[in-house]
Amino acid sequence: MGAPPVLLKNQLNLFGQKKAAVEAAASAEAPVPAPKVKAPAPPSPEPVAAEPVAAEPVAAEPPDLVGDDLTSLPPLPGAPRKVEPYLFPPQGDVRRIDMHFSRRMSDLVRRLQLLERQAKQELNLTLPQAHAIHALDDAGSLRMQELAATLGLAQSTVTRLVAPLKRMGLLDRRPDRNDGRATRAYLTDAGKAAVDGLESADRELYKALLDRIPAIRRAEVVAAIELLHEVVLATIQSE
Repeated sequence: MGAPPVLLKNQLNLFGQKKAAVEAAASAEAPVPAPKVKAPAPPSPEPVAAEPVAAEPVAAEPPDLVGDDLTSLPPLPGAPRKVEPYLFPPQGDVRRIDMHFSRRMSDLVRRLQLLERQAKQELNLTLPQAHAIHALDDAGSLRMQELAATLGLAQSTVTRLVAPLKRMGLLDRRPDRNDGRATRAYLTDAGKAAVDGLESADRELYKALLDRIPAIRRAEVVAAIELLHEVVLATIQSE
């Protein structure tokens, strides 16, 4: 015979209660899973700067050495531009560091002539007269047209230039052996003594100028002037 319905129902209820208790106990003993933490994103790589591409070297045009403005010449490759300072402080607008080379040379020649004129005043000689005496000393004797060509003056100007020197007894004139109609000028003994006085005055003047130049650069200046003198003489002879 089977179990009564009431007893069977009670057994089923008791079984359900035990099952629920077992499941509750199992859930209480089970470890609680840790909350999921989102991992940080890996840092993005820093941008790598591209290496600069070296530009192809462009050949620089050679400087125009014939131009006047030598201070505008480009600097040497790889060398910083350097402007040489004056040895002495500029005075007003007399000396400008941007003065053209041709203008500087012209100004230099003019000012040297002024200094030479002052130095020769003590000898009672003008600068053109001193030039005539030097020319006659170099050549020995010259006809008037030859002396005029040497000094770059008109023959009439040279005639007026020579007359005071003859009165001072520094030179004399005599007929040319090859042309009786022409005369040649030559220095007397007094004229040759005047040459010594002129050279002494010049040496004193230019020694004073060289003494104002740093000793380490004097030889450089003298060599440059000698070279320039040779170039000028060669240029005149080639004309």
